[in-house]
Amino acid sequence: MSFSIERFVSLSKAVDTNDIDWDYVARVGITDDEARVLRYMADTESHTIIYLRDLLAGHTARDPEIAAFMSCWVYEEFNHGRAIDRFLSACGRPPANGQYTKVAESASWVEGLEAFFTLSLPHLTPHFAAVHMAWGAIDEMMAAMAYVQLSQYTRNRELSKLLLRMAKDERRHQSFYFHQAERRMQHPLGQRIARFGLEWLWSPVGIGVGGSEDDLAFIAWMLLDSPRGREELRHNDRIMGRLPGMSGCSLSFRRVGALMKSFHQRFPEEVERLRVQRRELGVDVVSSGSEMAGAEALSSAL
Repeated sequence: MSFSIERFVSLSKAVDTNDIDWDYVARVGITDDEARVLRYMADTESHTIIYLRDLLAGHTARDPEIAAFMSCWVYEEFNHGRAIDRFLSACGRPPANGQYTKVAESASWVEGLEAFFTLSLPHLTPHFAAVHMAWGAIDEMMAAMAYVQLSQYTRNRELSKLLLRMAKDERRHQSFYFHQAERRMQHPLGQRIARFGLEWLWSPVGIGVGGSEDDLAFIAWMLLDSPRGREELRHNDRIMGRLPGMSGCSLSFRRVGALMKSFHQRFPEEVERLRVQRRELGVDVVSSGSEMAGAEALSSAL
């Protein structure tokens, strides 16, 4: 997987919304479930700058490629959040007053713990950047996957258009992170730090900032309750498994599966409602008797 920082910087721009048919958006609207997913996404994207604080720490801050990439990355991600907020507003679902501050102040204690480690440990060794880069790669994969899945789920064609554009941005971001992780994980210490950090600390993007574990599990049931959805998670893990020292990676499959299993146990009626809704929309779901059914197949690797 190759990456040119010069090309990335030259292509960097806010996601284009100039040709979105806003009258159509307002007329067709979105469902309550889609609005819940989009709110999670908007809050996550709008607070990307919080992660910039963690990523540009210690030795990592001295890397010119990373500094150049992060300058563009934060701008693009912020504009993703802005575009989603504009879309939600056009549908009559604007963000609440003070939404940004509210979300920032409600960040979980896990976010604070991760920030402590990611601000402190990078000063000890330049190899700590490996976990930052590997972490970024899997986060961008998850974001792109969610955008694509929602684009195929929604009946609002303008939402689908916007989501696919943002997914394209996320894939470019993924390419940078993966390339950096691959290079930095050639060193045995970089491999060990990255694998340990991901196995013990990583959770799907947005938890603690964009929303709760239940919000993420809801999104997973809504968008990934199908053979295609399960395969997307496995595909992410196969890509991560190509990194040095990450053979056999099953992070996204296991972590998302655990969240889905817990949600199903506590809210079985909500899961069934989402399944019925998928069938009505003509979206394939996994039959209850299949070995792939529900979160059981996802969580079996735990």
